[in-house]
Amino acid sequence: MRIRAANHPRGVTSLGFIGHLTALLLLIAGCQGVHVALNNRVPLELTMTDFIAQRPEAKWLVLKDAGVSLTEAAYEAWMGNISDVFIPVRPAGQSMSEPIHLLLSTQDEAIVSALKKLREYGGTKEKTITAASRQADKLFMQKDLSGLIRHGLVSGLVTRFRLSRLNLPLAEDYIILDADATPSPYLPLCMLGGALLIWFFMLCDAIRIADWRRRQRKHRSASW
Repeated sequence: MRIRAANHPRGVTSLGFIGHLTALLLLIAGCQGVHVALNNRVPLELTMTDFIAQRPEAKWLVLKDAGVSLTEAAYEAWMGNISDVFIPVRPAGQSMSEPIHLLLSTQDEAIVSALKKLREYGGTKEKTITAASRQADKLFMQKDLSGLIRHGLVSGLVTRFRLSRLNLPLAEDYIILDADATPSPYLPLCMLGGALLIWFFMLCDAIRIADWRRRQRKHRSASW
């Protein structure tokens, strides 16, 4: 059993592994975000067909001639409300049996509303067809899309795990595009600052505790 003095100083160093892990995750996410912002000053414009043929290195994209079908959409719900929608995107006119190379993540109110109505009126095949026909202008769209490829390590892995349980014909190298998102260095820089602050305070606490222990040893030596 470990014995600790009653007046032993405690601080952020008591976080131990959790503190270091949190700082490390913030550091990785911050560095990645800054790198993306610096290397994507302007969006890369290309067609969906070109995107599938040769995957670009750019993260900020404008995709032309994209076909969006909300009938295949998956969504995440929180407290009964749709919080995030994932919509398969293919080149305009491409068959729905083709693999999905890109999922559009959006919280667009019009799309969420259309999906809610489809869910409410859906059930039997006939009801689903009727509901889809009422929302045809939103469920089957051909439009230009813009957004940022999702690149967060932790959030990306969690989302991919959830999507893997759905019955979607996803390509092995599919990506998620966050609709209308743009690269910005401000949040990543805050993450970097947060990581450095955590380590700074942990270092200060470590020095303080080491000094406290030194004074305790000196006091005990004087008492003997």
